[in-house]
Amino acid sequence: MKIDEYRFCVIGPGRLGSTLIAALDRAGLTVSAVGVHQDDDTGFDGGPARVRVVDAALEADAWWLAVPDDDVFAVAGQLASAMPGARRSGRAPLAIHSSGLGSLHLLKPLHEAGVLALCLHPLQTFAGDGRADVLDGVPCAVTAWDEAVARLGEELAGKLGMHPFRLADERKTLYHLAAAVSCNLLVALESDAAKLMGEATGREDGMRLLAPLVKTTVENLAARGPAGALTGPITRGDIATVRAHLRLLDREAPRVANAYRALSLEALALAAPRLDNETVHTLKSVLSGEVKA
Repeated sequence: MKIDEYRFCVIGPGRLGSTLIAALDRAGLTVSAVGVHQDDDTGFDGGPARVRVVDAALEADAWWLAVPDDDVFAVAGQLASAMPGARRSGRAPLAIHSSGLGSLHLLKPLHEAGVLALCLHPLQTFAGDGRADVLDGVPCAVTAWDEAVARLGEELAGKLGMHPFRLADERKTLYHLAAAVSCNLLVALESDAAKLMGEATGREDGMRLLAPLVKTTVENLAARGPAGALTGPITRGDIATVRAHLRLLDREAPRVANAYRALSLEALALAAPRLDNETVHTLKSVLSGEVKA
């Protein structure tokens, strides 16, 4: 099996799908069709012909299901029902989904119809502008039941500019949790930070003020890891500052205070090797609520 022999149909030309179409085209791979639902009115223009999901089996021998997680199994079932009428190319047909959480079992209807099942999940966020370069250098989780299919997935990820790594199907929930905490909850945390900055400055552009700090922090994280990137009052052992933060948060933003305490305890675990035992003990007591701030 060689990945460049396949004719691809990307089902769902949304944020991820439009990027995949561009990346497959850039890699010189054949995208013979784009699969859409009957009522799909997405703004994707140009490129391969649009076909309905029920007809996609006739247009390709590799289907990339770039649809919401809750729709993957149903779309797989629609495709599987059309398999008996599909033209055979002499190579095993291939189905891919890109759910970070979802099991390979979401492709079970196709797998039972003799289609190879693969999951490729890029560790990236997609804005929907259909640019292939957003995949460049991105880690990509490869999950497959069969070693040959896993190698095929690694080949495909590499051709699209990504760095593949293996992920066991039973570890996907934990993997997706890590990604959600890293990306989605970071956004939520920065939303709270922007509100605090807005209250402090009386301006409406709190996030713009914080953006250079966030950008540098993320760069330091990538270069040095969490322990090396950590700065601020916890890493300095500044008990008075932590108490001042907590007194204000407990009074003005109790919900944020809970997040501050929990995350600061993790920061303390990172900073502890640099601090004396008494400072670590006091900070832990203050952050855990054993003593009042």
